[in-house]
Amino acid sequence: MALFHHAKPSHAMVIRPVYEHNLEKEFAIIRKVAASYRCVAIDTEFPGLVYRTASHPRFLSPEQRYALVKANVDSLKLIQLGLTLSNMDSGDAITWEFNFRGFNPEIDAQDPESVEFLESNGIDFSKNYTQGVDVERFAELFWSSGLLTKFNRTWITFHGTYDLAFLIKMLSHDGLPDTMQKFLYRVTCYFGFDVFDVKHLSKSCNGLYGSLENVAKILGINRIAGQAHQAGSDSLLISDVYKKMQKIFFKNGIEWRHTSILCGIQEL
Repeated sequence: MALFHHAKPSHAMVIRPVYEHNLEKEFAIIRKVAASYRCVAIDTEFPGLVYRTASHPRFLSPEQRYALVKANVDSLKLIQLGLTLSNMDSGDAITWEFNFRGFNPEIDAQDPESVEFLESNGIDFSKNYTQGVDVERFAELFWSSGLLTKFNRTWITFHGTYDLAFLIKMLSHDGLPDTMQKFLYRVTCYFGFDVFDVKHLSKSCNGLYGSLENVAKILGINRIAGQAHQAGSDSLLISDVYKKMQKIFFKNGIEWRHTSILCGIQEL
């Protein structure tokens, strides 16, 4: 049962799918509207994890957790990236779902169960492989999109270490930095200081816990477009959850201590 009233969407939401044929057109739209939005929510879909540890990540040091993230991200190819632009004081939002080419489920590194799960949730690997976006071209257009030039912008994730790591990997045209501190420095250089993980923020909110779907359900937020486990729809839901949490639990702003915890790599 939801603890809060269900939020009614104030607008019809359409997720804009992006493939190679419309990449330039969609980035032209992003460049046109970027200055009008202060919140950017992102989500990614990738082929699972190929490196794990015997112990739970909570028992690892921050440096060890980062090394695990780096090993996986450097070895894997991104499948989707969802991007939602919004503002705190408005129900207006625009969502894109970028579908990347390059991942071949027949030969590329993957967790087979994760790939099967994504396919069962609507990911078309064949279409992505033949019609998807080139990662390098995406990075070039993202750099000139206007999203990385304003440090008063807020970036939002949910359990988002891997989301930021994959985006940084693409933008830098290279593997992730060797150390956690270099990675955190790069996050700040690219995205500024307001980078929040809704999963972490929920730990400070009485009654909120669990997955993105569960937190949204408790807050009374409905998924208004797309389906779960697709990056565009998830980024939109992350955006809606963050804004509802801000209004209910962080009316006076988010304390500095939350910005010091970047997506589960560092602990309080």
